[in-house]
Amino acid sequence: MAGDRDAKARQAEKEAAKAAKREAQKAKRAAKAEAKATKVGSAPGSVAGDDTSDQEQSITKSISQLSLNGNGNNSNDNIEDHGRSTTGVLASHPQSRDIQIDSFTLLFHGHELLADTRLELNYGRRYGLLGLNGCGKSCMLKALAAREVPIPEHIDMYLLDKEIEASDMTALEAVMEVDQEKLRLEAEAEELADQEMTPEVEARLADVYERLEGLDSDTTEARAASILHGLGFDKEMQRKRTREFSGGWRMRIALARALFLEPTFLLLDEPTNHLDLEACVWLEDYLSKFKRILLMVSHSQDFLNNVCTNIIHIHKKQLNYYSGNYDQYVQTRAELEENQMKRYKWEQEQISHMKEYIARFGHGSAKLARQAQSKEKTLDKMVRGGLTEKVEKDSVVKLRFENVGKLPPPVLQFSDVAFGYSPDKVLYR
Repeated sequence: MAGDRDAKARQAEKEAAKAAKREAQKAKRAAKAEAKATKVGSAPGSVAGDDTSDQEQSITKSISQLSLNGNGNNSNDNIEDHGRSTTGVLASHPQSRDIQIDSFTLLFHGHELLADTRLELNYGRRYGLLGLNGCGKSCMLKALAAREVPIPEHIDMYLLDKEIEASDMTALEAVMEVDQEKLRLEAEAEELADQEMTPEVEARLADVYERLEGLDSDTTEARAASILHGLGFDKEMQRKRTREFSGGWRMRIALARALFLEPTFLLLDEPTNHLDLEACVWLEDYLSKFKRILLMVSHSQDFLNNVCTNIIHIHKKQLNYYSGNYDQYVQTRAELEENQMKRYKWEQEQISHMKEYIARFGHGSAKLARQAQSKEKTLDKMVRGGLTEKVEKDSVVKLRFENVGKLPPPVLQFSDVAFGYSPDKVLYR
């Protein structure tokens, strides 16, 4: 009895300490907000005694916009018709940070890409999405980011599918523009603090406070600059306006912003397409430490090897899951297909033998006829139970280039060539 009382007392102390920590974090954030409001109110041109209702309306409007644009891209995927038709049933706990969708079906302009499969993405895992060209990888990412399946609202997503908007903001400012994200996280923290402290709610609340601390600390600018530097931006480039960059560089800024925000669910479609080798190596190292949910499409085997903890393979309209990186996936899949082929060959031999026996002795003596009937029942039972399918290898396209021999110079020649983005910004002359 005394031991039970001690255990309960320790548990109560632990819960009290956690509650005190949450209250301290809320008080700290409230103090920062009050100091910021005081600073704004004392600025030149401010009117003393202004009503706060306008600020509250602005915050409410911003949060409403965020809930409509849950993928972090200000996308209109939820209201525009992109030819997708998606169905699914949420199978995970509504407060869980994992995503589990049953009966997941995806159609694109009437063509079935996924049929009644299961989507399972666990918090803390990094998934590589594989499949033949045209099987629906990018379409699936866009459907998830648009919340066309019932993903809980508290799981914020960011799909990197377009470059940052060209504007007068510098590259560093574009990455650090997190006011709306902070509003969303603060609103979520207040909502969670009022709920019963279940393990799922407690884990979510700790994660929200950690992200708020990362967006509101003294090292915020340094962290944003470090991400941009890793993606190839020197100090001078970080101070340039986004409209001065080409599309490829603005895509890098969008990638930097996605990494800076650290969403719960990050979706990347060929993130290395616009990167040079050094930036690819840096991104590979950075993503290998990503601790939330990462789902990405990439054709780089080395990149998948060094980043992924799991592989999802789209095959025959189903999502097949493999533990480990790309090399482990290749090995595991080869072993499974080898065992499947052995089973298929054994079944076909048994079927052939039984059919031959039935055809030969089905109308013979009474004893042989009974044996033939028994084998016929066995054969029917095998068919009803489901036969092993033959392994179908992925189609491989081989390109062959004929050797045309040595061409005499010059093959192609130009003179007085110049290239640049504008007359005052010529790169080559």
